[in-house]
Amino acid sequence: MKRFLILLAPCVLIACAQDSADGGKQARPAPADAKAGERTYLLCQSCHTLNEGGLNKVGPNLYGFYGSPAAQADGFIFSEALSDAGISWDEETLDRWLTNPSTTVPGTTMIFVGISDQQQRADLIAYLRSATAEVP
Repeated sequence: MKRFLILLAPCVLIACAQDSADGGKQARPAPADAKAGERTYLLCQSCHTLNEGGLNKVGPNLYGFYGSPAAQADGFIFSEALSDAGISWDEETLDRWLTNPSTTVPGTTMIFVGISDQQQRADLIAYLRSATAEVP
């Protein structure tokens, strides 16, 4: 029994160290799954299209948006707040935006409460990258 506890102790210490690194608040997400992100996109499709040449709806068409500066979709009138935000759509910015757009860019006109689940956001970002032809 003592031998088992001696072998187990380092594993427990490693697990505790991993929990304390992020405050133990959230488990590390699994690798992003674009297929799962496609399901999450159902929350977005009433306001956004993804296809090349797609129509702007309440929100802009998102084709080619990844990697580009915000507020650049042709034919869509963006809020002054987003136009002046000086952000580009990368993974980190999208993660903050999808968590809560109005705290990421105060004054934005996007009415969306956000997605609190870290894994769902990662999956959605993976899907958006693949579905909208990421800009190199």
